[in-house]
Amino acid sequence: MKMRLLAAALLGAFVAATPAVAQNPRLGYVPVDDHPVGQASRHFAKLVEEKTAGRIKIETFGNGVLGSEPEMQASVQAGFIDIMVGPTPNLVGVVPQFMIFDLPFFYKDFAAVDAVMDGPVGEKLFAQLREKTGIVGLAWWDNGFRHMTNAKRAVNTVQDMAGLNIRVIPNPLFIATWTALGTNPTPLPWPELYSALENRAVDAQETPYALIYTARFYEVQSHLAKTGHVYTPFVLLASRKWFGSLSDKDKAVVMEAAKESAAFQRDLSRKAAEQLEGELQAKGFKITQPTPEAMAAMSARVAPVVAEYSKKIGVDLVEQARAAMAASAKP
Repeated sequence: MKMRLLAAALLGAFVAATPAVAQNPRLGYVPVDDHPVGQASRHFAKLVEEKTAGRIKIETFGNGVLGSEPEMQASVQAGFIDIMVGPTPNLVGVVPQFMIFDLPFFYKDFAAVDAVMDGPVGEKLFAQLREKTGIVGLAWWDNGFRHMTNAKRAVNTVQDMAGLNIRVIPNPLFIATWTALGTNPTPLPWPELYSALENRAVDAQETPYALIYTARFYEVQSHLAKTGHVYTPFVLLASRKWFGSLSDKDKAVVMEAAKESAAFQRDLSRKAAEQLEGELQAKGFKITQPTPEAMAAMSARVAPVVAEYSKKIGVDLVEQARAAMAASAKP
């Protein structure tokens, strides 16, 4: 009897110590389901299911059902949620080098952005994320260039920004940037933004076209300035607990599907942004494009911020990004 009990105890200990393979992992994201993130999440899930002959079926949950992005990030790190999509500014608290995507007026175009994300800089950032948190970076997705909207006046110059109360991501570099531009930055979580704009607690906000449209900011804002001041990626992330439970073959399959999903999502997101400008205008936005001279003046205002935060990010990493962008530039 004692031997049977001992054997049962040893078997139980072995099972408890062996990671369970989650055949139905959960993937969470905050945007609505028709946002490019929602569409690409379902595409990624479909690819994984097809490539594993139905053995791994990823369940997708949009619209913040599994929590805010910081909440999901904590859950992924702890292994309570298997996969998530979120923007890079939320990672700055654990890996400050991710601030390289918050540097204002740093990225000229999508070719420059892709050269950084898909090259050695992107690899180093994912390696640091895994080393410091255990979170596995699967792919870089597109969030787009950020533009400024407000409910008070057209913004064509840095002087037009003066005194506007603008919601920003709770991120020190964003706060420093918008302070340098003469606004009053107010850090607010994403779920609180619409009501803050509606109630005039803040005058302005800054996000990419897709979020401006899907969040229906045209209902509470009237002016949109095409500043393109910051490029923010989305990242597809997995928990160490889930990803580590996979066989080497399935890990390779998931990474392959993630890479394919990145091409799908970026193309979808960038084409959508081109179309959305006209749709936002049709919804009532008065859209303006600051002149190159005005943009240069904005860039000059934030140059000390870029210099300060380049030191915090790591000058070597920033220079690697500049070199990658220069190599990608069309002659």
